[in-house]
Amino acid sequence: MRVPIPTVFGLKGVAFFAVLLGSFFAATYSNLFFLLMAFLTVLGALNLFWTARSLSGVEGEAVDDGPIPSGGGHDLKFRIRAGRRPRPCICAEAKIEGIGRVSGGVDVVRDPVEVSAPLPELSRGIYRVGPQRLTSTWPFGLFRVSRPIGGREELVVYPSPGEAPELNGGEGTLGDLCAALGHVDGNLQPSGIREHRPEDGLRRIHWKASARRDRLVVTEWEGGGGSGAEVVLDRRAEPKEFEHALAVLSALALAARAEREPLTVHSQGLTATYGPGHTPTADLLRWLAGAEPLPKTDQPPPPVSPGILHLPAAGAGARP
Repeated sequence: MRVPIPTVFGLKGVAFFAVLLGSFFAATYSNLFFLLMAFLTVLGALNLFWTARSLSGVEGEAVDDGPIPSGGGHDLKFRIRAGRRPRPCICAEAKIEGIGRVSGGVDVVRDPVEVSAPLPELSRGIYRVGPQRLTSTWPFGLFRVSRPIGGREELVVYPSPGEAPELNGGEGTLGDLCAALGHVDGNLQPSGIREHRPEDGLRRIHWKASARRDRLVVTEWEGGGGSGAEVVLDRRAEPKEFEHALAVLSALALAARAEREPLTVHSQGLTATYGPGHTPTADLLRWLAGAEPLPKTDQPPPPVSPGILHLPAAGAGARP
């Protein structure tokens, strides 16, 4: 059993008790102070015992949901089990390098429960996760007891597809996203024309058909035969263009994973295929989280077919 330590509120309570103790010895009529001190002493002892026992039988662990997109609105999750009887007021917390301490709590733990600790808005990167623990200050908040729990070692934050507005936050199929980038897979075939929507952007507009109809239209595509996609990322780019290219590649990776299609990526220091039967997509997202741009004088990415989608877009960054 871990020894509870006083909280800030508990230290204030000790100071208040010291004032009462001084008043007890200074006052002529001390019966009232004696009864009050006796009551507070018993209550403090019970509080210490209850706090020390509040985590007895409680177990927990951090839940590793894999990489998360950059930005806000995300949580670090913990799973807590109470043991043989319900336990009140349990908190889970973790220290994240460069961010600080995050925590979340639950009023009563009966069956296994998932607790969420809100994260601040995060930029892409790989953050080391420090000690993770369960804590309790029950019942009066005078003492605090904690217990370390198993958890994740890092928090991977990949570039959010929302940073590529022309892809509408990454919504759509892999073929739709490639078409939005102005690249059409040779295995895809036009299936028809529909009216242009704001999220389609300008690249998908069929200008000749739009001129004939006096309204903007776009071409829809189908097929592909489950062939996936292939992309080359040239890291010799300006920071802004590089971040945009990473967001685009994130959107393609997530779409390929959702459709269980392979995605082959070529870049400086990287040539790999991700998806079912290949390297897990989570490995690509981790690579995107830690990727850095290269000087324009660096080596180009591996040579590929001219028909393969290049990132950044033509004219951005360095080209051989």
